[in-house]
Amino acid sequence: MKLTFTHSPLVHAGPQRTDPDFVAACRAHPAARTVILCKGDVVLGETGEPLVLHPLEAATLRLTPPGLVFLGLEGETPWFGATAEPGATPPGVDFRRATMMADANLAAILGRARAILNWHRRRTYCSNCGAPNEPHEGATKLVCPSCGTEHFPRTDPSVIMLPYSGDRCVLGRQPDWPPGMYATLAGFMEPGETIEEACARETFEETGLKVVSARYVASQPWPFPSTLMIGLMAEIEPGEPVARDDLEDARWFTREETRELYQGEMMRWAPPHYSVSRLLVETWLNAK
Repeated sequence: MKLTFTHSPLVHAGPQRTDPDFVAACRAHPAARTVILCKGDVVLGETGEPLVLHPLEAATLRLTPPGLVFLGLEGETPWFGATAEPGATPPGVDFRRATMMADANLAAILGRARAILNWHRRRTYCSNCGAPNEPHEGATKLVCPSCGTEHFPRTDPSVIMLPYSGDRCVLGRQPDWPPGMYATLAGFMEPGETIEEACARETFEETGLKVVSARYVASQPWPFPSTLMIGLMAEIEPGEPVARDDLEDARWFTREETRELYQGEMMRWAPPHYSVSRLLVETWLNAK
């Protein structure tokens, strides 16, 4: 299963983008492309597909700072991302819905664009001295002209795990989720933790159950707003889960119950390839 937002076709061109002439040449390249977001959503073109413009055309729109952001190269094709001011384009379509329907390569490009553009929205000013930051390296880096502090797009690591024991797994649900929706557990890592320690802590905090061992399965960039989801299978001690923290409910599911859930209710909310959560469930269901 090829997870959405993974296997990006882009080469980020780290060494080249330090050269302003390289970035300028990419903007002027006849095959260059730009994806447009508005308030975090995907702007669509007349055909109903995500709007893709040449950078010079995109630059004529009313864009929020820093304007065009260099995303990388797909072969010889440069890609950029930009956020349009409200009213400068047709209203955007919900980012999740748009990327569920988009081609896998375009979804990965949109994911990178959203993560970097969201970072710009939150990093207008230097966190060290408060002066306005200036974009560098195709706006993939910010530098404070006052104190010289360099700022780079951040990614927050998060563990996401399927707790299981024997032929049963534990799934949880949050209060604001649609009726009937249960999913794997997840939480952000804390400073000083290993991945395994974060998995054990989050599982215990949310269900009161202790992790015996954890096994890495896969990771997924998750642009909501910019997280790296680290997928794990977590073997736990038997016991009765008690929903805690931000969970409304947590309970055991047999393999048959899990399969019925994910082939029924869960299929309504997202395609199987959209989240590493689904991959963890499929991994457990297919285990012998």
